[in-house]
Amino acid sequence: MGDIVTLTTDFGPGDYVGAMKGTILSIDPGATIVDIDHNVRAHDVAHGAYVLYAAVPHFPFAVHVGVVDPGVGTARRGIVIVAEGALLVGPDNGLLVPAAKRLGLKEVREITNRELGRGTVSNTFHGRDLFGPVAAHLLTGTKVRDVGRAVKDFVDLDFGTPRARKKGIEGRVITHDRFGNLITNIPRSQAERRWSFGDRLAIAVTGYEMTVPFVRTYGEVEPGELLATISSSGFVEIAKREASAAGQLGAGPGATVLLEDA
Repeated sequence: MGDIVTLTTDFGPGDYVGAMKGTILSIDPGATIVDIDHNVRAHDVAHGAYVLYAAVPHFPFAVHVGVVDPGVGTARRGIVIVAEGALLVGPDNGLLVPAAKRLGLKEVREITNRELGRGTVSNTFHGRDLFGPVAAHLLTGTKVRDVGRAVKDFVDLDFGTPRARKKGIEGRVITHDRFGNLITNIPRSQAERRWSFGDRLAIAVTGYEMTVPFVRTYGEVEPGELLATISSSGFVEIAKREASAAGQLGAGPGATVLLEDA
């Protein structure tokens, strides 16, 4: 297997992704390009950040390119993040930061060496003209220090810190997946200190109040029933078996979630 470059974007399948791959392969013909997800919701930086957070720990050393970039062409910077066992390349809008912190963030560099991009960099397609080429150059021998200066004032994005309440935990929705499962920022460790599988939880979100079972997996409830479980990335998830909890509850990223003893 050759050098690994992963791609995570909100482009959808099609010519944009194809063009990015072409620019990478023109620099590193031996690269192995892995598509993590091109169906990130358009302009939803938090969703893209969660997708990267969930995926990157499962790769051997790779350069991860993330492009969910509503600020493309503005004064926002392009960056490379050095993390434990990986490099991450993309816009300085917080997209890369949760994944880098999960791996172990070491340093952040601003992309100022334009020789690492294409000869002409479009104002609207930095994925093709800057981020993809920078990733390929890094895999073919360019040193991180040659990308540009180290920066400390990068845009941080975190999933927030849940707060303990007298009867439970208050958190928020990070995102929802294609099944409509609501992924909260309440980590497994915090939930399992308070509850065990088989307990029932009182949940309040977006004006809805309900009591649901806390289960290991979706098949432990009947189709159409709401439940709480632990997502594959280690957060409390509110789901509806074989249906969309997000659709029923109308909850999106940032919505407050309160879990209490039933």
